Amino acid sequence: MSAPTPTLYDRVIDGRYQVEAELARGGMATVYRARDLRLDRPVALKVMRPDLADDDTFVRRFVAEARAAARLTHPHVVGVYDQGEDDDVVFLAMELVEGPTLRDIITDHAPLSTRRAMALLLPVTEALSEAHRHGLVHRDIKPENVLLAGGRESGVKVADFGLARAVSASGRHASAELLWGTAAYLAPEQVEHDAVDARTDVYAVGLLLFELLTGRKAFPGGDPLRVAYEHVHGSVPAIRDTAHGVPAAVEDLIRRAAATDPADRPHDASALLVQMRACLRELSDAELDEVSAPQQTEQVPQARAGDLTQVVGADGGSTRQLPLHTARSDGHYARTTGNRTTRPPTVTKPRRDRPRRRGGVVLTLLFLLLLGGGGYAAWWLLEGPGVHSAMPEVVDLPEQEARGLLDAGQLDPVITYAYSEDVPDGTVISADQQVGAQVRHGTDVSVVVSQGPERYDVPPLTGLALESAQEALDGANLVLGEQTREHHESEPEGRILRTSPEAGEPLPPGGSVDVVVSDGPAPVDVPDVTGQPEQQAVAALSDAGLTVTVDPERAFDDEVPEGAVLAQTPASGQVERGTGVTLTISQGPELVVVPQVVGRQFSVAEEELTELGLVVRREDVRGGFFGTVREQSVEPDQEVPTGTEIVLTVV
Repeated sequence: MSAPTPTLYDRVIDGRYQVEAELARGGMATVYRARDLRLDRPVALKVMRPDLADDDTFVRRFVAEARAAARLTHPHVVGVYDQGEDDDVVFLAMELVEGPTLRDIITDHAPLSTRRAMALLLPVTEALSEAHRHGLVHRDIKPENVLLAGGRESGVKVADFGLARAVSASGRHASAELLWGTAAYLAPEQVEHDAVDARTDVYAVGLLLFELLTGRKAFPGGDPLRVAYEHVHGSVPAIRDTAHGVPAAVEDLIRRAAATDPADRPHDASALLVQMRACLRELSDAELDEVSAPQQTEQVPQARAGDLTQVVGADGGSTRQLPLHTARSDGHYARTTGNRTTRPPTVTKPRRDRPRRRGGVVLTLLFLLLLGGGGYAAWWLLEGPGVHSAMPEVVDLPEQEARGLLDAGQLDPVITYAYSEDVPDGTVISADQQVGAQVRHGTDVSVVVSQGPERYDVPPLTGLALESAQEALDGANLVLGEQTREHHESEPEGRILRTSPEAGEPLPPGGSVDVVVSDGPAPVDVPDVTGQPEQQAVAALSDAGLTVTVDPERAFDDEVPEGAVLAQTPASGQVERGTGVTLTISQGPELVVVPQVVGRQFSVAEEELTELGLVVRREDVRGGFFGTVREQSVEPDQEVPTGTEIVLTVV
C-alpha cells in the first residue's frame, strides 16, 4: 500500500501557496488546488507521496526532471513553473487546467468519428514531438493525463511530463519486480525490460486512437499483471472487428503506431505526426465523419473508471480519481520562487512611562530627537536598506546558483529560456536589473537562461517521397536543400536515397539538408537484332533488360530468310529497363505457281504472269508474226518466288 498523503487543507506551502481543495489523488502524488498568495491567482500544486519524498535519490532526479519539463514551452503542455520543498512536502507548482480529461470524453462520447479523434490526438502528438525534440520521454501517456481546458477540444493539454521518468529513476522504487506505469497503456518493452524511448510514447498514442474510435481499451482487464502480459504476448485487436466504420488507412496507422516491436513503429512523435496528417489527407469527408455503432462492453465499476499510475506487480497501490471541485479560474499561470522563510512580523515592545521633567527646552529637545529617530526608522523600514537589496551579479552563473543569490536577497527570479550559440546550457545570459542596483524585496527579476545552441536533428528521410520529406523537414525546422538525381535499380523514381547530413545529425534552425533522389532504373540501349534468327534475337534483347514480344503475323520478304527477324519496334535508342520490344519474323520470299501459257497469245500470257508478280521476257522465232507462245522457260505448276523471270518463245 502506498503511504497516505497527510491532509494539507488551509496549509500555506513554502510561505506562498495556500491549499484550498483536493483535486485528484494518484499512485505517486496528490494534486491540490491552491492560491498563490503573493500574486493572488490559482495554481495546481502536486505534492509527492511522503514515502517517495523521503528518498533522496528520487527527489534529486525529480528536481532534475521537473527542471527539464519546465523548459517545454508549448501550447499543448501543462506548464511546470517551479519545484520546491517545505519540511516534509515536496511539490510542483503547475498551471491550473480546469476541465474534463480525455477519459471523460471517452466515457461520455466514444466511439468518436475519425475526424474528431484525430483532432483530439494531433495536439497530444505535437506536444510529444516537442518533448522528444528536447530528449524527454513522457512514459505515462493515458486519457487521465490529457486535459481539455474549459471543456474545449481546442484546449488540449498534456500533463505530467518528466514525472514517470523521475519515478523509475529511483533505485528504491523501481526494480525488476516493480514497474511504475499504467497497465493498459504500457509498451511491451516497458513491461519486459523497463526500457523506454520516444517509440514508447508513440505506442500509447496508438492505443488512445484505438480507444477513441471504439470506446473500449485495446487491452482491457482488471488485473494489471494480466494486462501487461497481453501487451507483450498479444497485439492490438483488428479495430474494424470492433468499429466497422473505421477506414482501412486509420487501422493501418494504429497497427504501425502500436506495433509490438518498437522497430516497426514511427521513430518518434514527429514521424507519427507526419503519418497522421498524411492519413487525414487521404480520407474523404464521409470517411472522416463516419461514427461506428457503440459495441457492448463489460461494465467497469465507477471506482475504477480512471487509469492511475501504479506499481504493476505490487499488492494494492491502486488509487482513485476524485471529482473536480467546481471553482473559478481567472486564467492566470502560477509561479513560485523556491524556498524562502516568511519574515516574522515586527513586535513592538511596550514603552515605560518616563517621569515628566519640567522645562520646555528639555521636552522640546526630546521631542525632536524622537521625531528624527522615528523618521529615520520609517525611512529605513519603508524605503531604505530594510526593504531593499543590492542586485547580485548573476550573468554567466549556473541557473541554480543565480536563483540562490536572488532568493538570498529576497528577490523573485522570473526565469525564461533562450537558445544561445555562445553561452553554455543552463548558464544565465542576462538579467533586467543592473548589478548593484538597490531593488525592493519581492521584486520580479527577469533572468534569461541559456538552452545552449538551437539545434534540430535531421529526420530520417530515406525511402520517403519528396513531398513527405519536405513535411518532415518543416516539422524539424529545417529546409530542403540541393536535390540531385541518381539511377537506382530497385527504389522507385522520386524516392529519397540518402541525405547530407545523415539522419540524426544536429543542424541550426533553417539548416539545409541535401537529398539524393532516385531517378528510377538506368536506361538501356536497344540492340539491333534484324536479320538474326528468332531465338538468338530474343535472347539478346532479354539480356539487355528488355521485354520481348513476337508478332504472330509473319511477313514475306525476298531478302530476309524465313525465321529471321524482319523488323523490330523500337528499332534503336535508349529506353527504360523492362521496356517492351516487338519483333516481326520473316516468312521468306512469297512463292507463286507458274500457269500453263503455251498456245496462248503473248499479250494474254504476259498479263496473267505479270499479275502473279513474275517478270516476262519475249523471244520471237521467225519474227513472231502470229504472236502465239510456243514455249515457256519455267514448266507449268512449278512454285517460284515472285519476281522470277519467265521467258516466252513466240512465233
